[in-house]
Amino acid sequence: MIKKNIIFGIILILLVLPLVTSQTYKKGEILDLKIPFEVNGSIASENAWCNISINYPNGSYLKDNASMMNQNNGDFNITLSIIEVSTLGEYCWRAFCCDGGECAAGYGKFEITPSGFGAINSGEGIVLSLLIGSIMIFSILFFIFSFKIEFFPAKVIFMGISLILFVVVLLFITIMLSQTLGGFETIIDSYSSFLWVALFLFFLVFIFILLVLIKKSIEAFQVKRGLR
Repeated sequence: MIKKNIIFGIILILLVLPLVTSQTYKKGEILDLKIPFEVNGSIASENAWCNISINYPNGSYLKDNASMMNQNNGDFNITLSIIEVSTLGEYCWRAFCCDGGECAAGYGKFEITPSGFGAINSGEGIVLSLLIGSIMIFSILFFIFSFKIEFFPAKVIFMGISLILFVVVLLFITIMLSQTLGGFETIIDSYSSFLWVALFLFFLVFIFILLVLIKKSIEAFQVKRGLR
């Protein structure tokens, strides 16, 4: 009866090793992997212990039931050297922790990439591809319309907009390649990376149009005064 109560109590007890979502780390750096362990919502005691097993992306063992260090703040830590995490890909881990007679198990994963940032997932890739295609279509349309416009300043404006949109497309493609090679974290974080470039190009086009308008105004003034 006592054994049944103990087993039942262990099952119901709130010993939680959270299912850690995939975290991303940079290749070429020492990795300090931390796992939280609580006992009934309280920090585990200094006598608590955790063992962990970690698998390489190919399934072989990086660590097999290795001891973790109790940080005495609810976290358990294991340090992985640069050589140990030199393989790119997703690593899976399983941990077993105990504090007195109360134990719990948990598992999770982490990923090693060249930059420490995750790659674009399939959903983001589809959205980004549609966005790039839409911008490219507008760029082509503005370029075609610029040849059909007789008013020179408007022609320059349409060509300038077409150029800016085309550069934005190139920057988006650069971001996708950077993601694949381990560049930017997300397209949102990458926004400011090419926004300033686009604004700079827009400023150059604006200055060019302004100079053209000034030149046309001077020529019109000279014609009106009979100077030309």
